[in-house]
Amino acid sequence: GGRAAIWEGSRKGFNSGTTQVGGQSGKMGENSQGLLQSAAEQDAAENHDELSSDKDGLHEEGRDSPEDMQPMSMARLICINMHALGYGLFYASVGVLVLPEEAINLWPTQHAIFLAVMLVIAGVTQLVSPAVGYVCDRTYTRMGRRLPFILGGNLVLFLCLGAMYLARTYKFGWSYLLLLFIAVTALNVAYTGYTGLISDMVPPQQMGVGSGIMGGLTAFGAVFGLVLVTIVNVQGAYGIYAIAVLLTTPFTYFSAVEDCSCSQTPLPYVWKELRKSYWISHSSHGDFYYIFVSRTFYYMAVSIQIYIMYYLRDCMQEDYVKADPDRYTALLCVISQCAAGVVSTASGPFSDRVGRRNSIYFSCFVMALVYIGYCVTTTYAFVIGLGLVYGSSNGIYLAVDYALAVDCLPNKEDRAKDLALWGIAAFLGTMFGPCVTGPLLTSFGSTEGTGPEDKGVHHYAFNGYVAVMCMGVVYSILCGLFIMKVKKGNAPWDRDRVARDSESTEPTEAPGVV
Repeated sequence: GGRAAIWEGSRKGFNSGTTQVGGQSGKMGENSQGLLQSAAEQDAAENHDELSSDKDGLHEEGRDSPEDMQPMSMARLICINMHALGYGLFYASVGVLVLPEEAINLWPTQHAIFLAVMLVIAGVTQLVSPAVGYVCDRTYTRMGRRLPFILGGNLVLFLCLGAMYLARTYKFGWSYLLLLFIAVTALNVAYTGYTGLISDMVPPQQMGVGSGIMGGLTAFGAVFGLVLVTIVNVQGAYGIYAIAVLLTTPFTYFSAVEDCSCSQTPLPYVWKELRKSYWISHSSHGDFYYIFVSRTFYYMAVSIQIYIMYYLRDCMQEDYVKADPDRYTALLCVISQCAAGVVSTASGPFSDRVGRRNSIYFSCFVMALVYIGYCVTTTYAFVIGLGLVYGSSNGIYLAVDYALAVDCLPNKEDRAKDLALWGIAAFLGTMFGPCVTGPLLTSFGSTEGTGPEDKGVHHYAFNGYVAVMCMGVVYSILCGLFIMKVKKGNAPWDRDRVARDSESTEPTEAPGVV
């Protein structure tokens, strides 16, 4: 009752659109009965086809068709996307700041090995997302389809954060690893429900704006996470994460009024389909496959950034940067993420006018230029400028990445499952990228430090960094090339031409074939 009252205006518009779909006024149950009765009296078969051919599967929840969905206010778009703020806050800082310190705290003599173990655990949990998405798409509750997964995942995450704090305080290393696995799994469960929720509730005409807000809040969350965890240190990080869960979850919950008044027959659970949820190809997913591959290459390009601290330490002219690369890397990250947040939020509406594909082309082009810039500079001021440009290009990509994926979903009934695959593309990119660039960096040789603070530490050759940055250029180009194969996401002035080309190449249907 409270949630419906908060969004009463939006809910009234929503129900009004549903009434129009039924062609009658009154309650939804009366609409359904009246429509079915009329169909039986006039032409049962014809009307059954009409009802069962809900456009793009958007009526499986009793929701409006894309043309009838009521626009959301900007305030509601921001509130429903607040989950992204907490998600970005956690993920941006836990791997960079928290886990390295906890590895030293719990395993002081083997911290390098156990840091790798913890990062692997965090990455492997991503693989649960398609299965969760498959179940989420087939779940019908009085609360809705997506909200139970968001609330349940955040609740488990909240409890695990307290338990992880106790485990690190009393140095229960193995318990900490188990709790880390459960916590990040819960985070991914909640995020799977969240991505499905946004695709369900945001009207197609506002998907660009919604995607931009999602990307902007994720970037701003990353900034808050890096800054706050740096201020309160690792011990206080768990409290920061818990507070973020408590503050952001109510915004998404109260702004997401899922319509559950129309009873639906749940989709069946088929083991074969569940196994297929981990498989993606062009024959099974169409353009969404190219989105997946392109996103993988994009995050392979992003993975180059993990070497920035070493790059500043080994290549900068300024002695103060070489002496404290951690500090100046953090400063660069904050500046870059701030730029990404501002640009992403502003780029959502702009992408609707210029086209999502064109926005990604521009982002990839600018990112390639940034990596070329790293090859020709040795001054920190120039690197800061490159960081601003890089963050801006990343913001453009974040603004359209989700929206284009939703546009190309192969089956609207499996939104959460396929969007979970979209999420795994980022994990694969950040995992496979360093597998190439790491050996490439070391292959150009290194020298051992001679100073009192870096004795025994190896410094890599500038040519090695040039080779790594060139791989970033290659990944950026490949990201754009695969987007070229996507048919949707064109600029408005190109859409009519593409539609005409599709109609001209569409095979003629044989007479009498339904």
